[in-house]
Amino acid sequence: MELAGRRKTIITYILTGVCCGIVCGGAAVFFSWLTTLCDNVFHTHEKLIFLLPLAGIAVVYLYDDFRKEDDLTMNALYRHMQDGKPVSFWLAPLIAISTCLAYLTGGSVGRVGSALQIGGCLAVLIGRAFVLVGRKFSSLRRFAPAPELLLACGIAAGFCGILNAPIAGAVFGVEVLVLSYKKWVLIVPTLISAFITWGIAHAVGIYYVDFHDLITVSISTTVLLKALVVAFAAMLIGRIYCFVRKITVNGFEMLNNKYLRVITGTVLVIALTQILGHTNCNGIGFSYVDAALDGHSATLAFLWKLMLTAFTLGCGIRGGEIAPTIFIGATGCFAAGYLIGLDPALAAALGIVGALASVTNCPVAIFLYGLEAISLSPEMALYFFITACMAHFLSGTGGIYSEQRAEKQILKPRLF
Repeated sequence: MELAGRRKTIITYILTGVCCGIVCGGAAVFFSWLTTLCDNVFHTHEKLIFLLPLAGIAVVYLYDDFRKEDDLTMNALYRHMQDGKPVSFWLAPLIAISTCLAYLTGGSVGRVGSALQIGGCLAVLIGRAFVLVGRKFSSLRRFAPAPELLLACGIAAGFCGILNAPIAGAVFGVEVLVLSYKKWVLIVPTLISAFITWGIAHAVGIYYVDFHDLITVSISTTVLLKALVVAFAAMLIGRIYCFVRKITVNGFEMLNNKYLRVITGTVLVIALTQILGHTNCNGIGFSYVDAALDGHSATLAFLWKLMLTAFTLGCGIRGGEIAPTIFIGATGCFAAGYLIGLDPALAAALGIVGALASVTNCPVAIFLYGLEAISLSPEMALYFFITACMAHFLSGTGGIYSEQRAEKQILKPRLF
């Protein structure tokens, strides 16, 4: 019986990983291509920003009027795993439409969080398909996967489809959901799902920004001490981002009419963009991240990106928050590096890892992301590890995912 049970578990894990990799990963890769296209169209025709209020009105209508009875956020995935609450089919298409409209008209949102929602939603639908097949073929019923297994694989595929980091995506799929290091067995199916996604992306020729080979660094006591300062700054940047997002949402909620909120917020985005005189901080904005890791960037870019993202997401437009965090962490710590005499490129790299670890509560996945996306050198591995641990441990139990259960977070002192 024990051998039969293990065989069933192995088959379930492999089958789930393959199905989620093909379906969720394929959707995430297509979403990556589509959002890149929308972003390129906007930067080619920058006057599209004046259509941002109309895009915002469309998003609010689709979410709050067209599907007003459904919870269509990342929190729906947490509630499905924790309490068995159903996830609406509309979560995936609506977050895709919202994010694409935002990019097409110059809104400042991310797409990684959107891909996580798409992957998770499609994974839940795969679970429903398993149940339906099991009703017709009773012998297959015992292979139906658990919700946390499905969601972990779907989220891993979504992460990899946007950030091109399969190992980090596999770990992120486990870490962001269970907030525990007791269920690492789930890493097997999430790795399958993530690497299938990675294979699909490279097979169809999806372009990803490559941050490798931009940083050279040595290990010394002086650099290490300055890196600790930057790690603390990155943690603060992550917490400031979460705080600003919260107070912006609360501020817009003082306007009773949801359409007035989105019009006000999008007009503020347009006004700030006109004041800046460029659209480099709108949309994905990874050109600034690339410049920061190459040692030259605008020192106040993080402030403009923070404000644009807070206005865009706070007024009711939907989208992800990981990409803005990468932008803000890189450019903010780039400036911090200048102030303390640390190589700004190194500071920017640590800022990405530290800010992400601060807001996601996933230090292991973010450490691996630093290795996969930025640098594989042993020296950078040491700095990434220290930064991820420090930012995670000092950041408190909050983050960008409000339904994460803080009581499950281990090795997390509540200093803030």
